Amino acid sequence: MNPMKAILTTLEASEKYQLSARYVRVLLAEERIKGRQAKISKSRFIWLIDEPSLKKYLKQDHPVGRPKKTT
Repeated sequence: MNPMKAILTTLEASEKYQLSARYVRVLLAEERIKGRQAKISKSRFIWLIDEPSLKKYLKQDHPVGRPKKTT
């Protein structure tokens, strides 16, 4: 394993891959991409995102929009 893996913050990832920061946080919350929280002050933290996992996720085909209703 490469010890110098690319790590991005939520803001960096959203700008680099033209995603909203909210969408990146949703992907992290749903564990679709790898990342961890780093505490930056007593009550604040940032997400550190594993860039290879984000790239892998973005290469996959994902349906766009809301799921169709089933009755």
